[in-house]
Amino acid sequence: MKNLLFVFIGAGLLCLLVSWGYDGHYAVAKIAESHLTPEAQAGVKNLLGHKSMADVASYADEIRSDPAYRSTGDFHFLNIQLGLSYEQFEAYVRNDPKPNIYKALIGFTNELRDATTSKSKKEFALEFIIHLVGDAHQPMHVSRAEDRGGNNTSVTFLNMGTNLHGLWDDGLLAKQKINYHDLAAKYDDATPQQISKWQNDDIMIWLWESYQISSILYKEAAENSNFDEQYYQDHIPIVKSRIEKGGIRLAGLLNNVFKP
Repeated sequence: MKNLLFVFIGAGLLCLLVSWGYDGHYAVAKIAESHLTPEAQAGVKNLLGHKSMADVASYADEIRSDPAYRSTGDFHFLNIQLGLSYEQFEAYVRNDPKPNIYKALIGFTNELRDATTSKSKKEFALEFIIHLVGDAHQPMHVSRAEDRGGNNTSVTFLNMGTNLHGLWDDGLLAKQKINYHDLAAKYDDATPQQISKWQNDDIMIWLWESYQISSILYKEAAENSNFDEQYYQDHIPIVKSRIEKGGIRLAGLLNNVFKP
């Protein structure tokens, strides 16, 4: 019984540590790889060597349990109250006294641009950027502090108990029963016009989009927390859109960093 308890506790902790799950982060990175300029491809290759962007997409989650990197936990999300206008949202994000995903993305991007940054620090920054752009597009990573980003909001999905955060990390993706290689290919269908627009959006816009979606998700869960097949059908297009946008925007960020 004690061993079983440890298994359940371990599984619960794992749910709290992942974001988009492995498949979602892999797909974001894989889509980005397909939209890099030659200069960005060379820059990434110089830092990652034989590893691909997809290979390191979950690195930032994997090291969170290491005491040496515990301080990076706050980099993965933004805790914020609901009901804010865009102006209020932006002011809060910029003036938040605590570390958050916006500050982390700006900081790591600046490190990557800085010619005086060591190669090892640039590699670390790149690996975090690859992951955090994915997190920025997972709606429940921009949500309420009081329920730990939906981790304490219990819901049922297809008669199985879960929580709102976990459902959006990987529950909806898992139902597709498609491997991450095919997932990236299936989701990568943006038009040139969409690519141009998305890559010109500021990081604040990425987070504002997630905030708007998470606000709706909370409202839906409050009205009815027993999610069925229709919930999946209604929401999987949002998952697709967020992962696709994440990949396209990640490529745009890196293309800008590594441009001649």
